[in-house]
Amino acid sequence: MTTNFQGNFSATAIGSLPHTDVETACDIMFNSLPEIPCWPELPKISTKEEMCIQYTEGLPCVKIHKDGKTVSIDDTQDTSAALERFYELFLKNDPDLFKINPECSAGFYAMIDRLNKSPKKSFRALKGQVVGPITLAGSLKLSTGITALYSEEFFDVIIKLISMKALWQFTKLSQYGLPVIIFADEPYLTSFGSAFMNISRERAISALNEVYDAVQTQGGLTGTHCCGNTDWAMLMDSKVDIVSFDAYEFMDKYLMYWREIKVFLDRGGYLAWGIVPTSPKITSISSNDLVKRLEEGVQFLVNKGLPRTLIQERSIITPSCGAGTLTIEEAERVMALTHELSVIMKS
Repeated sequence: MTTNFQGNFSATAIGSLPHTDVETACDIMFNSLPEIPCWPELPKISTKEEMCIQYTEGLPCVKIHKDGKTVSIDDTQDTSAALERFYELFLKNDPDLFKINPECSAGFYAMIDRLNKSPKKSFRALKGQVVGPITLAGSLKLSTGITALYSEEFFDVIIKLISMKALWQFTKLSQYGLPVIIFADEPYLTSFGSAFMNISRERAISALNEVYDAVQTQGGLTGTHCCGNTDWAMLMDSKVDIVSFDAYEFMDKYLMYWREIKVFLDRGGYLAWGIVPTSPKITSISSNDLVKRLEEGVQFLVNKGLPRTLIQERSIITPSCGAGTLTIEEAERVMALTHELSVIMKS
């Protein structure tokens, strides 16, 4: 473990909000996440902030279609010069060559602006996020119809591109003297082990580890969020520091891996309990309901022999997923309950 960061049920978020006003979105993140703020991804502002478009700047042969939402890889022409140019840039090991521009991440720049003006004493860490390499590669089709996940050369390029974008965020956020957490979000992992995703366990771990290494070698912490169910043992066998799971809908599925969770925590891992639902259910649920559900999960691990103090030190509270598809009212309730739950769990 590269830092002495403790979770202690501090709150952070997965990233997206439905807002179109950047300053309002930043206010929500900074106010509801007073210990681990993260920058808001705002897909309603522009399709360039959609998760699988946001991080494709610099990807060779990428093609954004006329609808502005569909992205693919155009390999109908010779791709060798574009790939060669990419590797030349990558080998310079300069993260600024792979920066995310403001039109793709307005919230990131707004966060940096705020941190420059008034870093708060309550901050204990800062969080950024990128799309995971498996999700991006699984979402981009080549001209043959296969996805980049099954193209050795383009999968490798995507892994390296995401590694550099993660490192770029780390370098910007690490200038404030706080621990920095970078998540690689992997919703596509819900297909891992199914007919929809036929890559080996070793390949999946190797792809993820390459992204984690880019951040961890600089002293940062890494996380991966998967909003459905997956092979959690595979993820905990990787080098990831924080496993982020939907604890509202899938807690029982994740806790089935309690033996692996024990090993994961013993090696210094953290759990991000996505206990606040990011669905319309948010309107009818109370903080008491969520505390009860979270306490049941913690107690389950205690009953399996994990010390409560260890679970507390290594636990973070988050929404169950991004809130970008909700109404503004629902999303703001998600963030308010995330904050409230953190306060209750700390008391």
